[in-house]
Amino acid sequence: MSDLNEAVELIKQQGDDITAFRRKMDARFAELEKDVGDIAKKTGRPFASDGNSVTKAKHETFFDVKTKKSVPVLSHSHSLASLDYKSDTPSLGRILRGIVLGGRCDDANELEMERKSLGIGGDPAGGYTVSGALSSQWIDNLRANMVLSRAGARTIPMETGQLSIARVLTDPTCSWHGENAALADSDPTFGAVNLNAKTVVCLVKLSLELAQDSANIEQILQSTITNSMAAAIDRAGLVGTTTNAGAAPSGIMDLANRNSVTSIGAPTDWDFLVDGMYELAADNVPMENIGAFIAHPAVWKKMRKLKTGITNDNTPLTMPAEIAALPKLWTTSAPLTGGTTASGIIADWRDLIFGVRKDISIRILSEAFMGSNLQVAVLAYARVDFAATREQSFCTLEGLTV
Repeated sequence: MSDLNEAVELIKQQGDDITAFRRKMDARFAELEKDVGDIAKKTGRPFASDGNSVTKAKHETFFDVKTKKSVPVLSHSHSLASLDYKSDTPSLGRILRGIVLGGRCDDANELEMERKSLGIGGDPAGGYTVSGALSSQWIDNLRANMVLSRAGARTIPMETGQLSIARVLTDPTCSWHGENAALADSDPTFGAVNLNAKTVVCLVKLSLELAQDSANIEQILQSTITNSMAAAIDRAGLVGTTTNAGAAPSGIMDLANRNSVTSIGAPTDWDFLVDGMYELAADNVPMENIGAFIAHPAVWKKMRKLKTGITNDNTPLTMPAEIAALPKLWTTSAPLTGGTTASGIIADWRDLIFGVRKDISIRILSEAFMGSNLQVAVLAYARVDFAATREQSFCTLEGLTV
């Protein structure tokens, strides 16, 4: 009988354990449902990439003789954020939204903790300084939208406001040496070029209601600012600026030793590109290293309409194989004067260095706009510069009538 009682007690205990387990699981499922609901509310606030979407290829490295540190040199396919990746880094847009709204957003406490964990501190001007993984994410967003980066320009993150790198002044002179003969003298082959960080500023205004109520405000803030800044940086890198020229990087069109094809006029064929490729090849740029042709969309429109020239034949003009293989990138940042005269550039784009400071500054100008029309403004700063390590690797194609 005692064995039967023990079996009954054991079955009862198992039933109690199963009931307790079910209650525990029900409570856990309820917590999961709440977490899923919270995530759904934050739709449009993605976290940074886990690095799987970017190349794992090894980047180049320069050595800064002043700081005694290695400096990563990134091609367009490399991610700066992957160098200091953190799995819990929120998106740039999410942080922008939190900075804009401050204590007015529904998750203000959470965003404040994220800012603290990311080291986003106040700057003396009353804004925020974004550094580390988040600034790397910002720079990657800029580079993704920059035509010069897509063409092949290499990126160097700058730890300070100035970085010196070597550049080629002239190709070295070689000669055959006879016994006891004097060595022929030649001009210096290398020189130094300094990257001096220049400040590019972007101002975006929006209503307080839009900032609070729009489901996609994070994506819009991020894309608007980075797209505008990328276009301004491309423009400076290609042609420089005429307004406050000393405050901006010098452009490729300003390089004293660049190659050029001038006074092209209205093209009727692809000869101007053939001439440009020849100029580079004659300066020892291997044909396979001649990279993208960058020009204004007006040039695309002109060239796309070229016909064979045969009477009553509307067949598009066929490009030579080398011209067809040349990538073509169209941007409104490229030179266009008076809507009728354009210039394009071809190059070994790896010889263009894009230097960028790893600290990004953001200010919220609520005082200036809040009183009269309930607007806020986001003012973002980035500090960048360009340098050519070999000026002869660039060829400008000038005076294209479009």
